[in-house]
Amino acid sequence: MVQSVEKALRLLQIIDQHREWIGVRELARKLALSPPATHSLLKTLVAAGFAETNALTRQYRLGLAAVRLGGGMDPLRKIRGFARPHIERLAEKFDETIVVLAWQNDQAHVVDWIQAGHSLAVTHHHGVIEHPSGLASGRVLLAYQDRETQVRHTRAENLGAIGANSPRTVAELLTVLAKVAADGFAITRDIGNSGVVAVGAPVFDANHQLVVAVGCSAPISRMPPKRLAAVRTQLIKLTTTMTRSLQAGPSAG
Repeated sequence: MVQSVEKALRLLQIIDQHREWIGVRELARKLALSPPATHSLLKTLVAAGFAETNALTRQYRLGLAAVRLGGGMDPLRKIRGFARPHIERLAEKFDETIVVLAWQNDQAHVVDWIQAGHSLAVTHHHGVIEHPSGLASGRVLLAYQDRETQVRHTRAENLGAIGANSPRTVAELLTVLAKVAADGFAITRDIGNSGVVAVGAPVFDANHQLVVAVGCSAPISRMPPKRLAAVRTQLIKLTTTMTRSLQAGPSAG
């Protein structure tokens, strides 16, 4: 086994076993390495998203990439904890329903959501989304999957069940997904005659892999073009901030 790889794996195991934030000196002692050598390994792990650092305490814990590979805790719970403060700010600004979706085991899962305070508001539930291509955030999830996954999902999907204003064939949906990936966001309007308009955007990790899609949805009556454009702008700013946070490593626990 390559020594540097073996040391990095042992380091991840120690961080996982500790469960909480842990400092370089303690990690170095457990790993039987010098602090500089341990810090060098940690920098590599942080850059790849397998560890994250608290700049205030200079301590470390598992990152999202490690958790998503089956680390010591539920990956959706970990992602929820990261996303929640961000989506709260967006919900507060627009008072519309915000949802966070993740792709896991070939399915779209609701990680978290905040319902608008209006009497007429879009509602979500935790669990699997049955027809993700009917949602703006679901289309974002699919748009950044590999081609084989897209085709497999699309062929298995009952596109007719999604209803009006949605692609009716595999080719049409794949074309829509390609446009979403090119644009960096998705907008859906009145899918299945729902009277809802929604916009979704992606969040990526340090390896430029999709982590989640964040969406904002509202009744069409409350979302004229000018307000929709403002929501789209703020949503993209938000997801860009989330991406940068994951790629740079969080500054606080």
